Amino acid sequence: MSVYRRTVVPDRSAAGAAGQPAERLRSALSWVILTLMRWQELARQRRALAAMNDHMLKDLGLTRANALREAGRPFWDDGGEPWRLWR
Repeated sequence: MSVYRRTVVPDRSAAGAAGQPAERLRSALSWVILTLMRWQELARQRRALAAMNDHMLKDLGLTRANALREAGRPFWDDGGEPWRLWR
């Protein structure tokens, strides 16, 4: 009795090779879209923080100066590592 083993060989044809760059592009586009959405949310939160009155800020444990400092940060400054290099 013979037992044959099948090995799976990756498809090296043009169609198979196109899958990897397409996946990388999809991943890169997803990262860009998620980053833009994060920046939009940060901008919205900072506008809301700047619009809060002193009583609301006190409830959060913030001063007007803290709120204005945070609200004045650019939208892309989310505390991520790459942006710290440019400060």
